[in-house]
Amino acid sequence: MRVALDWKTIAENAERGIGISDDDARAIVALTDPDDLEALWACAQAVRREHKGNFVNTCGISNAKSGRCPEVCSFCSQSAHFETDAPKYQLKDVDTLRAEAKLAWENGVREFSLVASGRAMTNRKELETMKAAVSAIRDDTGMQTCASLGLMGKDALAELQEAGMQAVHHNLETARSFHANIVSSHSYDDEVDTIKAARDLGMYTCSGGIFGMGESWAQRIELAMELRELNVDSVPLNFLNPRPGTPLEANRELTALDCLKIIALYRLVLPTKDLIVCGGRSVNLGERQSEIFRAGANGVMLGNYLTTAGREAAEDLEMIEREGMVIRPPPHKPHPASLRPGVRVEGTDANGVA
Repeated sequence: MRVALDWKTIAENAERGIGISDDDARAIVALTDPDDLEALWACAQAVRREHKGNFVNTCGISNAKSGRCPEVCSFCSQSAHFETDAPKYQLKDVDTLRAEAKLAWENGVREFSLVASGRAMTNRKELETMKAAVSAIRDDTGMQTCASLGLMGKDALAELQEAGMQAVHHNLETARSFHANIVSSHSYDDEVDTIKAARDLGMYTCSGGIFGMGESWAQRIELAMELRELNVDSVPLNFLNPRPGTPLEANRELTALDCLKIIALYRLVLPTKDLIVCGGRSVNLGERQSEIFRAGANGVMLGNYLTTAGREAAEDLEMIEREGMVIRPPPHKPHPASLRPGVRVEGTDANGVA
């Protein structure tokens, strides 16, 4: 059955930076007719081109400290509460982290994130190592530097910012109404407070979620609206690759079409933001990976993920070129605060930068 949507108005509003309503979002996730889906892809791609051109953000990560995490997150193989084969090691040294960053730069990565397991990085020695690594990576490559260190407070983030860290990554993971089903060791507001601390410092904020954990389509919309309210700059879209030994090891509910609809939905809810397709891309999208840009994404994670392998960088770079995209150089700057919830500011470029 065809679903009636006013694509012209949706596109016109999105070009002005105004995201779709709850009603339109619910109509979009109900689309099944091939012609309706073609209209969705066309609209999402047009909006992506309007605000992001043909630039693609390429990010990479280092699993800088792995395993033994005291938190209870049902998707995560690094939790100490589950029996998994995830690696376990303490924080890597500065030379190792800078070498990983240089290799990532050579393989096309332009934003590099240091990811450490644990509730938060509060150990002074570890924090000093992280600061030195961030500074070294900035000196060596000029890459956008980012870290994902758990539930960090403003003081520690300010120290990292002073050392040269430009971005903070911290996922909400899922909708507020579903969060307790996935995470039992901290609250949704704990997640939100970390993002707000980074935003208060004027840092580029990166927050998204994982899809396919048992959440409903309504909850996927709920998360998108929460991210819009928080005015984050970048939204990583992860698709569950269930890890043996975790409570979600049997969850395999996503199709490639589901993933593409999620990308398009988030592009139309968050027209000015960076949408980065990250974990679970190969497993869930398979041969349809190249369609992520058509669905509205403007970024992709290159290389390996935290505890699973990604595609060879050469394959992804070939995909980017084949789709007519080019790698966006750093730095990625925060969107103006006046884009809340999405009115494009005159005098700014396609990325919202003055």
